[in-house]
Amino acid sequence: MKDRIIFVLPSFAGGGAERVIISLANGLDRSRFAPSMIVLDAEGPLRELVAQDIAIVNLRRKRLRDALKPLVAAIHEFKPTAVVPTMGYLNLGILMNRKKIGARTKIIVREANEVDATVKAIKIPFLGRFLYRYHYPRADRVITPTQAIARDFRDRWKVPPAKLSVLPNPVNVDWLRGQAGMAQREPGDGLRFVASGRLVDQKGFDRLIDWLVELPSDTHVTVFGEGPMGGALRHQAQKLVVANRIRFAGFVKNPWVTYAGADAFLLTSRWEGMSNASLEALAVGTPVIGTPQAGGLGEVAKQAADGAVTLAEPGEAFIDAMALAKPKPLGELAPSLLPDAYSLERVSAEFERILTA
Repeated sequence: MKDRIIFVLPSFAGGGAERVIISLANGLDRSRFAPSMIVLDAEGPLRELVAQDIAIVNLRRKRLRDALKPLVAAIHEFKPTAVVPTMGYLNLGILMNRKKIGARTKIIVREANEVDATVKAIKIPFLGRFLYRYHYPRADRVITPTQAIARDFRDRWKVPPAKLSVLPNPVNVDWLRGQAGMAQREPGDGLRFVASGRLVDQKGFDRLIDWLVELPSDTHVTVFGEGPMGGALRHQAQKLVVANRIRFAGFVKNPWVTYAGADAFLLTSRWEGMSNASLEALAVGTPVIGTPQAGGLGEVAKQAADGAVTLAEPGEAFIDAMALAKPKPLGELAPSLLPDAYSLERVSAEFERILTA
């Protein structure tokens, strides 16, 4: 009999955590597992990435407080072998209702970000810290994308080491490279960079605009993503007279063709768990320049080939790293720079081991 696995998502918006869960669900061996999804609000462009044989339950609720009762009821009705939520607030909501879900269902939570960053977003940080420290050790398994986040859970949040698993973000390299096809480069001379993420303070696009001022006038950056800071970032670019050197491209179905044509992918985050977009850039042969604060990128750098990942402190060092980027030749897709540990096949095999442990 197949193990029923339920994945829980907030939406199908274009977030990295959602993409990871979709990849994990799609990659499960169907001879052993029957995956389903419960989504608070199943709207968003990522829905079309979900495999057609995965059933989707749409709770049609925007907020967890409105969705929690039907969510718990749906999980209880399914009686799955395991439930796999992602995002801190979803994880806590499910852990707090463990008795209602049933003792036979394993709760395997995936934490995509640093706990401190999640707690800061809670209106009452003290309450957030208490909930993490009390409930997370009671999960059957806590999955993190990096060793650093796993150590933090062990040392500060008292999750037993036996319950911790580091699972890299999976990347379907062959599929991505097929999407990238022939790399497309932004027109014009000069270095061509690309960045991607929600237009929020965390991603550091405001300081990227400041740094762009210090680079030659023919340097260009394309930024993929949407978010509440979009207007402010465009105004900043106009004020600093670099609006013609940075393009805010919004959310597009295929950013990888532009990733592939760029000289480097820029990860300017103030904090990060593990950036999916940077892994995808490596998969299509584009090196990454990132800040040391960008979470697991440092772990990727230790596994990647020389020159694939450059870590540079924010400010002058980052500007210098951008200036030293090597222009890519036009034409064919460059070989993948992504370490094998992040391949969909490797990660899927490890995830299946976690599910059956």
